Amino acid sequence: MMKEQVEVEEEPKIMGVSEDQYADSSDSDDGVNEFKAVFKKYKKRRPAPDFSGVIDVKTSPLLQSRLVFTEEIPTEKIDLAEKLGLIHPSEWRVYSFPDRVGLYLLPGLLKKENATVWLKRAFKYANPPNITNLTLHGKDVQSDPSLLQKALRWTTLGVEYDWNTKQYPPNGRPVPEELYQLGNLISNSLKLGDMRPDATILNYYPPKSALSPHVDKSERSNAPLISMSLGQTAVYLSGALSLSEPPIPLWLRNGDFLIMHGEQRLVYHAIPCIGPAVKREHFERDEEDPMISDYLNCSRINFTIRQVNPF
Repeated sequence: MMKEQVEVEEEPKIMGVSEDQYADSSDSDDGVNEFKAVFKKYKKRRPAPDFSGVIDVKTSPLLQSRLVFTEEIPTEKIDLAEKLGLIHPSEWRVYSFPDRVGLYLLPGLLKKENATVWLKRAFKYANPPNITNLTLHGKDVQSDPSLLQKALRWTTLGVEYDWNTKQYPPNGRPVPEELYQLGNLISNSLKLGDMRPDATILNYYPPKSALSPHVDKSERSNAPLISMSLGQTAVYLSGALSLSEPPIPLWLRNGDFLIMHGEQRLVYHAIPCIGPAVKREHFERDEEDPMISDYLNCSRINFTIRQVNPF
């Protein structure tokens, strides 16, 4: 999911930041685009949208939930979860919709105190030789750290997605070990099969940003798409195979994991807004690196771990 460049309202189109090069957000075949209407509703800033219809997975009667582990948990999974900054696996609870088989939510899986660790990694991942939206313009965050907050919108890791051709090359560099371990741990724990992540796309959402309706369909394997939210709360729209079907709105908060598997890998989805005041997340100031807590208190990052190639 979320393999697209982030749009930013009221910001000039610099460095490809606001251009929407990936998504197919055109009208559906029958000319009716119910998804777009819902997207525009939540993207609108004045007057502020009514968020009462956004689903909270922990309290909504529309979802079913269960513990992920009901038997003895292997020690290696417990140790790996701790290493990755996740809560103890005995506390993992997965939420799902009966009519959306393959859409799973694991809320609050990442410990809040470990958000800063993952944000630092997200900024490190934006260094060369990894490609970002700044690369084609001869810029990078290593030589100009100010770009982290004002211009960075995406980073590709591993088998690096080509925004122009909308395709992946045959292969690429390995993804960082922690992302490989994270993707395989989640997929295996949900009994979706072993996953060998070979790509990750990070989307960086500053205030007033959005992600247009799109489908992730370029991967060459059927492995799940596993995303982790960091920072500010987002409204996430989960649609259907056609834009003629209206999406359902969900809250995605810091530390939440959303997994798309099977047919759900090919549904339209989007982020119309982040950080609405009614759901704002607060992070304690990091005295050693104030920019980290400042960023978390106003922006959002999404990691989407993928397996492009079959085994």
